[in-house]
Amino acid sequence: MSEPDNKQNQFVCRNLKTLIRGLTQDDITETCEAYKALFQIGASVIPQVRDVLLKFDCSKVKYPSEIRYVSGLVNLIHDIDEVEANEIVRQLKGGDCNVALAHILDSICKFTLEDYVRYNVCGVEIFEHKNLITKQNVEAKLESWLKNIPSNDLREIERIYILRRGDLESLGNYKPILSRINLVWINSSSRWSPMSWIDNFIIENTLYHEIGHHVYRHTFGQDSTQEKEADDYADGIMINSNHLLFRAVSLLKPKFNKSANKR
Repeated sequence: MSEPDNKQNQFVCRNLKTLIRGLTQDDITETCEAYKALFQIGASVIPQVRDVLLKFDCSKVKYPSEIRYVSGLVNLIHDIDEVEANEIVRQLKGGDCNVALAHILDSICKFTLEDYVRYNVCGVEIFEHKNLITKQNVEAKLESWLKNIPSNDLREIERIYILRRGDLESLGNYKPILSRINLVWINSSSRWSPMSWIDNFIIENTLYHEIGHHVYRHTFGQDSTQEKEADDYADGIMINSNHLLFRAVSLLKPKFNKSANKR
């Protein structure tokens, strides 16, 4: 083994140990850093991760930490190579696999990039679901919205997924491990419908909110401080873009608050 290969092998081993420790101890910081480091290396990490996974007896799962451990490693492989992940999951489920773990593994493998159309907007990779129900030109809308964002704020966003209604419980979220944004597209109205303007306003604001999480490098979980920072960021973009509907809502908000306080 050459010296560069040996150094990379040591780097993979070190980060794999860190990732396993982070997953089992539920340490978000360690998990994020090691996961991202291994993902960036790519396919060459798969053999070592596969070896670790296939030594695990999925029929003897007792603790939540074990489910996090296995599902986290499978997620990593799935992010790198979906075909390889599917084969590993098939082997893991070959015996008497724990039911809860089996459901999680199936959920991971259910997601596939084959369901998405891929294109680039403002330097960001966009993955739009092929079965999106919309009469809008999603790519054109994203381009007009992302042009409102300072280019530095878009840096290191790994990708944005445009999802269907029901694919996510919320309107959007930010995944800090790989700096990915999920955005639900709920707008089946025609371009000139008033309802379409409202729907687009909600989608646009949600997009800016999730980018705000990225800009501030927020972590997982609902935290009031983080949510306020993301809200403030979204408001700032709306103000700077001179958004007509946002201005109207902002003018009406104090009146609604004043009326509510009288009750």
